[in-house]
Amino acid sequence: MLVFILIPLLLAMLKGYKVSHVLRVLDLYPFFAVCALHGFFVVCAWLGNHSFVVFANALQYFLILSLLLPVMRRRLFVPSVVGLGLTLVGTAMNRVVIRANGGKMPVKPTVSEWIGYYKPGQLDGAIDDLHILLDDSAKLPFLADYIDLGVCILSPGDVLIHVFASIVVYYTVKAVCPRASREAFRETEEKR
Repeated sequence: MLVFILIPLLLAMLKGYKVSHVLRVLDLYPFFAVCALHGFFVVCAWLGNHSFVVFANALQYFLILSLLLPVMRRRLFVPSVVGLGLTLVGTAMNRVVIRANGGKMPVKPTVSEWIGYYKPGQLDGAIDDLHILLDDSAKLPFLADYIDLGVCILSPGDVLIHVFASIVVYYTVKAVCPRASREAFRETEEKR
């Protein structure tokens, strides 16, 4: 989740916006709270406590709901419609691969296994009844969870769903953060 916050902030910085002002934007605080809760769940899972996995779907709904405040307050209707479209396409992609695999989402851990977040045997149904290990028998493996960020493994559909958050964060920054003057931006670059 953190990567989908950092990318729009970095993009806004590169475009000359003073992203430090984003901390003053109260309408993003519910979103940041949901992201912090997600981080807590990730740390718990890393420590072997998978009891929060059952809340993963609810967390996605809270994520989308938490983005309604900046969308409404900042009138980010056009970007949010684009993000909503991507969310619908991503959800459809996930449902297609789950249906094709008999109600299961195939997962291919790579980086997660290397750093110790995923342990062999975790996908044998002990944690949840949705995810299974991606093998040769999986249908539509290009839509499965294989984009491994280390602490989460995403499908292309998941990426599209999370891009909605990135779009809202970027356009919120764009709406509330002043743009640095070109001279100040050049001076900062010269000091580096």
